[in-house]
Amino acid sequence: MKNPFLLLGRKLALRRHRSTTPTSLLPLHALHGALVFVEISEEEDDPERIARAVRQFFDYQGIPVRIISPRKEDLNLLGFRKKHIREADGPRQEDLFVSLAASPENFAAEFEARCSPARFKVGRCDFPDGVFDLVVAGPEDRQTSQAAAFAAIKDYLNKIR
Repeated sequence: MKNPFLLLGRKLALRRHRSTTPTSLLPLHALHGALVFVEISEEEDDPERIARAVRQFFDYQGIPVRIISPRKEDLNLLGFRKKHIREADGPRQEDLFVSLAASPENFAAEFEARCSPARFKVGRCDFPDGVFDLVVAGPEDRQTSQAAAFAAIKDYLNKIR
């Protein structure tokens, strides 16, 4: 069972920082900035390799991108990035938010997705009340890697007109 105080604290943090920006599908030419959440895990590909692939795609499209991949020491007690780390990133002005986190249990990814002012949100797994405009999931019987998920997301982003 989860700690009820932790759940309450997370619910209050989400309510306090939640974005109210309406979202919808947007074509690449309408995007002026992107934020990509890369999950760090032991069984997953090298996050640096994934970050290079993400940066290469967005540089080719001419879209500035910011990549975040928080480590455990970057998270506060509730499970999202510490305030001084979020403030050091500067003001958030992304039009696209991409979450490569595979689990809906990753609260840092959920917090970033729900609190992002982006007008278009893409993820690998959806949260209970539907945060993402586009969800790219692998087959039910096996887990896909972040690199494969980003390749599928790239294909979909290129097809949206």
